[in-house]
Amino acid sequence: MKSRPAGVKGSPEQRSTFFIPESDPKTSVSFRKLVYEAFPEMWTFQILTALLLGTVSFILTGVINGVAGSGSATLTSANWRNYLINWRSPVLLLLGIILMLCYLIIEVFAQIHLTGDILSGKRVSTLEELRKGIRSLRLFWNPAGILVLLFIFFAVPLCGIGYSVSLTESFYVPNFIMDVILQKILFTVLYYAAVLILAWVAYRSAFTLHGVLLDGKTPMEAQRESSRIVKQNRKSFIRAMLKTGLFLVLLMIIVQVFVNFIPGVCLELWGEELPKGYRIDLERIAEEQLTQTDISVIGYRIFSAITVLLGGYIYYVAVLLGGSYLMLKLTRCYLEYTGRDTELWPERPKRSLYRWKVILMSVVSIIVLFIALIVGVVYDQVFDRTEPVRVIAHRAGGTLAPENSLEGLEAAIDHACYGSEIDVQRTKDGYYIINHDNTFKRVAGVNKTPGEMTLAEIRELKIQGEDGTVSSVVTLEEMLDVIHGKEKLFVELKGAGADRQMVDDLVRIIREKDCGDDCVLISLNYELIDYAETNYPEFETGTLFFFGLGDVSKLNCDILIMEEEAASENRINGIHEAGKKAVVWTVNKEEGMLHFLDSEADAVITDEVILAEEVQKQLDERTDYRVLGDRLGDFWD
Repeated sequence: MKSRPAGVKGSPEQRSTFFIPESDPKTSVSFRKLVYEAFPEMWTFQILTALLLGTVSFILTGVINGVAGSGSATLTSANWRNYLINWRSPVLLLLGIILMLCYLIIEVFAQIHLTGDILSGKRVSTLEELRKGIRSLRLFWNPAGILVLLFIFFAVPLCGIGYSVSLTESFYVPNFIMDVILQKILFTVLYYAAVLILAWVAYRSAFTLHGVLLDGKTPMEAQRESSRIVKQNRKSFIRAMLKTGLFLVLLMIIVQVFVNFIPGVCLELWGEELPKGYRIDLERIAEEQLTQTDISVIGYRIFSAITVLLGGYIYYVAVLLGGSYLMLKLTRCYLEYTGRDTELWPERPKRSLYRWKVILMSVVSIIVLFIALIVGVVYDQVFDRTEPVRVIAHRAGGTLAPENSLEGLEAAIDHACYGSEIDVQRTKDGYYIINHDNTFKRVAGVNKTPGEMTLAEIRELKIQGEDGTVSSVVTLEEMLDVIHGKEKLFVELKGAGADRQMVDDLVRIIREKDCGDDCVLISLNYELIDYAETNYPEFETGTLFFFGLGDVSKLNCDILIMEEEAASENRINGIHEAGKKAVVWTVNKEEGMLHFLDSEADAVITDEVILAEEVQKQLDERTDYRVLGDRLGDFWD
């Protein structure tokens, strides 16, 4: 960029929409000093908006769950078709949009306005920044603006670049869909090509929101301007973002080392010296004196809780301030690239209420210490789990053997799995065989559905396992013979033939084999499960779903089988309060297993049975400090 005389702050049009005072050597400061002066204001803004957002989210989520209703009106992926002709559909859509916009205004719009006011030397107010964010919504009431918002909500989480909101930051393609994508090279290439395109669009649109919010441009104009200035200042922008990113990463590492790693190592060593599985009997302590072991264990647990909770709070504050600093840096880049003065910035007004903020931080610390004291004393009552989370082998035996095979069932039984999940489909001549896909193309190279083939034709197919093992397609009856009295069989109704007749036929076959207590009928189609539970209440039934609104525990079935992202702690607890079971599918990665095998879920469905055994062993060997870290590590999220 060409240099300009001192005091020139861009074109008259720019100054009319975003005014930065003339630089005065007596009042102007460096950007670094400005950031230091602004940190208290950013901390206050982040804390207050986090509390506000939590309150708004709690209220709106409650309303959404209430509107979603109960019974068959509860919205899940298993019964969403019912909502196409249901009055709740438009109401839920409207409430969902309102909730998303609240997150957008508080976490993105208001924060951009905040950084703009800080860099312009204005006094900042959380309430005023929120008002500006709300007023900015009207600028996006057009096709281009709506596309920008949809990009923030759904595209940014997939590509990992750009502004995002916490409500949808974990949005992802469900695992069972990704499994299909990754099985075919063409689908895999197309998927990652799409992700790269989204990342490129996000990069070129880095300043679109700044153009709309700070300069009043239309979304289309702002996007074009963003693309232009990013292209013209490519090296400078990339260098600035890399430096900022490295600084923030280093900051997070330093914080983690001092509030987590070092105390954690000391507590782990301390924990190794204490007796394993020691329980604090509160009734005994109330009647007798504490033993030296009691004192050591309780003290260890209290210090562990302090490290986890207080350390988590410090890291949480660091993350909030890091996010604000990144936004401030982006805003500074935008002002620089659009012609504003960037060498000297106005000094911050002295209105930061330091004493009030120090008192607030002290109060938070005292509350954390008090909670840690309670946790240390009642640790056994809060964190003790009498029943382990059970393991259900996906597609009969997971990766232990060819899918949906007798060998898989036998392997799952050998590994003491609680159960196995299988996929039942009807043949052309009315028999029930076990196959997952709609056709046999993937497993046997034949592009026909079970409904297009007779049992005799299907018997001739050979299924190739990943280890080269060859097996045959088996019938439901053959599987019932293997599992009778040994493990649970979760029978999923699949294929075009999944209807009420299939329910009736399966019940008859299971009864004939005397396996009623050994089987659970499950499906992604809630209508079939509702029919089964109503007409055959003596059979256990389960509904599979990967998203849900409302009280899903009121669905007419015994077991709620949720995809990982749908299996929140609150939802699992609600299911248990209704006297039903909660199962999570399909948990194949170590991270997911560490979480759900240590959760209140009743069981997990997985392809990786051996990995589940290894993870369970890790969980069993943890110190109390590690248990607290796993259970309370996300306390501040």
